[in-house]
Amino acid sequence: MVNHWPTAVASLSQLGYSVTAELSRNDISEVRRYFDEWIAKMRPSYLAISLADDFEYPEESSRGKLLSEAVLPTCREHQLPFAMMMGVKRRVNPRLGSAGDGVGLVELASLERLASENAENRFLVTTLARENSHGLCVIARKFANVLPFGCWWFMNNPSLVEETTLMRLEMLGTSFVPQHSDARIFDQLICKWQHARRAIAAALTKRYQALESSGRRVTPHEIERDARALMGGTAAEWLGLEW
Repeated sequence: MVNHWPTAVASLSQLGYSVTAELSRNDISEVRRYFDEWIAKMRPSYLAISLADDFEYPEESSRGKLLSEAVLPTCREHQLPFAMMMGVKRRVNPRLGSAGDGVGLVELASLERLASENAENRFLVTTLARENSHGLCVIARKFANVLPFGCWWFMNNPSLVEETTLMRLEMLGTSFVPQHSDARIFDQLICKWQHARRAIAAALTKRYQALESSGRRVTPHEIERDARALMGGTAAEWLGLEW
C-alpha cells in the first residue's frame, strides 16, 4: 500500500475502491476507508511496514503522503501502534530475487521527527543494521512514544540478540520488546524462540551480576517482574492485550 502505490492502485481498484495514481483527496479518503474496513474485520493489534534504507520523514512522495495523511491518522483514530521495520536494502543481488535484499543504514533523524511531530502516535521500531541499534535506544529514551522491538532478520544471530538485549537493558530497563517472531513458517518461530530465550537469559544474568557486584542485591520478585515484562508484559501493555 505505502511502498508501492501504483501496484496498490490496481489492487484497490479490483476490490471496488475508487483510486487513481494521483493520490488526490478522494484517493486518501478511499485508502482510509480500506483501512477502516479491514481493521473492523481483522481487529489487529498494530499496523506494520517494512521500510527501505532510503526512508525519510517528511518526504515529497506517495509514501510520505500516505503515511502522513492515511496511516498515522488511522492509527490515532483506532489507537493502534505503528510498527516500523527499518533498513532493508532492496535487491543488492537481483539474481536472487526476493532473497537478494541486504542491509542499509537508516537516517534515524527521520524517526526523531516522526516521533516528535506525531506525539499522539505510538511507534514500535526495529532496525536491520546493528549500527542503528544504539541510536534507536537513544531515541526511545527521549520519546515515550517509541518502543524498540525484536531482532529482525540479519540481527537474529544469537550473539547479536544477546548484545542488543544487554544494551537495551542498560539504556531502557525493560521498556522494550526483546524479540518478535517475524516467522513465515512455524519452524522458524521455534528455533528463533529457543535461542532468543537463551540470549535474553544471558543478558539478564549479566545485569544482575553487575548489580550484585555493586552491592545491590537482586530479589526473586525483581527477577520475576523483569522476566514477565520481557516475555510479553511490555508488549501486551503497548498492544492493549491481557497478560
